[in-house]
Amino acid sequence: MGGDIGIIILGTAILGLMGWGLRGFFADAEIHLGLRVAVGAIGGGILFLVVRLVKARLTRAKSEKHKEVEK
Repeated sequence: MGGDIGIIILGTAILGLMGWGLRGFFADAEIHLGLRVAVGAIGGGILFLVVRLVKARLTRAKSEKHKEVEK
């Protein structure tokens, strides 16, 4: 349970930093709306994949520790 909350906080922090860093890009009216939506979707997708990777590695690390204890 605690790991899930940490993953959510990590994802929210990264998303916030990405939004803050790219605020000029997303606020620029001269850039086509479709391009801004596409960049946002790609960034969200990459963030999703990174968060899943971190969660999978944490889960694998926990299961490996338990296997060593059983030996």
